[in-house]
Amino acid sequence: MPHHGSMTSITSSGYAEALAGARSTDGGFGPRVGLPSEPEPTALAAIALDDDDARAWLEAHQNEDGRLAVHIGAVENDSVTPLAALALSGSARERALDAVVAMRAARFPSTPAIPFDDAVRGWPWTRGAFGWAEPTAHVVLALRVLRPEAMVALDDGIGMLLDRECVGGGWNYGNRVVLGEDLPPFAQTTAIAMLALQRFEDAALRDRGLTRLRQLWRAEADGGLSVGLASAALRANGDPDQPAAEAALADNFSRTRFVGDVTATAWAAIATGPGLDRLTVQP
Repeated sequence: MPHHGSMTSITSSGYAEALAGARSTDGGFGPRVGLPSEPEPTALAAIALDDDDARAWLEAHQNEDGRLAVHIGAVENDSVTPLAALALSGSARERALDAVVAMRAARFPSTPAIPFDDAVRGWPWTRGAFGWAEPTAHVVLALRVLRPEAMVALDDGIGMLLDRECVGGGWNYGNRVVLGEDLPPFAQTTAIAMLALQRFEDAALRDRGLTRLRQLWRAEADGGLSVGLASAALRANGDPDQPAAEAALADNFSRTRFVGDVTATAWAAIATGPGLDRLTVQP
């Protein structure tokens, strides 16, 4: 896959070095140093570092049906499965993709208080729940990169993102309107959606999303995760605002080290290094 422009190698290697230093003794990555390994930071680290040990951890923790999940009491969150598919290879990747295609949010009716197109479900954070923008965007990205022939699933996921676009562009966590109020978009969800919709045929939709993202990352510049995701999305879309986002990301890291957030560090390494190639939708 082609690289996306010239990056500052010192910055990129700095994020990668910090990320590699956060590895747990079992080969995976926790959300912070010293915490148990989890699928999401491990999948992102595998993508950022092209790391075999992280992939081995994912394979060892993959369910027989292909999913990867976090259990908190009775709640099972398997929304990381599409990110794991992007990190994995071979049969483990295919099993994860099979699981992604089979997974879908539960059906809920549209109401006057919370109106939406209930013909498209998207994907949930937890099994049997409502479809949300971020997990749906993860699925759309994974399928567009790795299994673009999965048209039924892609039509549902893209349709859901189109329906939930905020007024004026960008994405909130869930709906665009609640109780008659237009909900505002956020940098993280808008960035994930713009990664998923890179090279999408609706140029006006992309332009609205990128215009919003240029505003949103500046409003959320104190958040390393927000700016890291935004930098990745801007770079993937060839947006001229990407160098400014990358500079803000470096400034944030130099001041805060992202407060030890491994997921934010992984996204920074992806945004500035070759890991973004694994998230590239081919023309």
